[in-house]
Amino acid sequence: MYFTTTPEGNRMEALMKKPPGFVQRGGGRRRPYRFTKQDCDCHCCLYYHRKSCTVSECPFLEIRLECGAASFYEAVRAAFAEVCNADLRLRLSRIYGKEKKTAMFQNDRHKNLFEMQQRSLRRPDNRALAALYLLTADSALWNCCKRHLDEHGKLNFAAIRLVALSADGYALWKAVKELQTGQRQISLSELADREVISDRAFHLITQAAAIARFGIAALGAYLLDADEKTRI
Repeated sequence: MYFTTTPEGNRMEALMKKPPGFVQRGGGRRRPYRFTKQDCDCHCCLYYHRKSCTVSECPFLEIRLECGAASFYEAVRAAFAEVCNADLRLRLSRIYGKEKKTAMFQNDRHKNLFEMQQRSLRRPDNRALAALYLLTADSALWNCCKRHLDEHGKLNFAAIRLVALSADGYALWKAVKELQTGQRQISLSELADREVISDRAFHLITQAAAIARFGIAALGAYLLDADEKTRI
């Protein structure tokens, strides 16, 4: 019997009635529910109607990325969903349109170096991970910056001296600087222009934007995609 009339009051009253030092059977730390791919099927969503989604951007995309219900390339498209530049949207659609997928990492060296450096960082934020992804993609850029990267993935820009960078390397450097400082370094019109930003640099910068927005969830989605391909 409870004297209180609200669920919150009932819980507090039950706690006060327990003997001192009492440990509830089956108690302990609760683990958060882990959504599965089946849980996040679009057909189960309230926004899914008549075989299509009724919202412009999935409000549950981060959860779907974590469980593998959404691909890494959906994260890339979502990162630029609000961009109004027509030329940039056209370039994105050519590369990340339906059934068009590009490799996330340049090669095994890029993948191994990124994963090794990621493990050495202490609680990096999403932007630090995105910057690390770009830094490890270019050997010359990495050699210039690796000694000036702290344990949280932040760069000491005053100490860095850029040497022997290619055009792609410099484009990646500008993107890294924008991620770390928040100051605009590459305009949307420059990003849309193939003569200014090559396809290789464009792939890397747009994919870094997805990591900056979704962090570990985007990386996990890519790894789940890769695992599925190896099993097929």
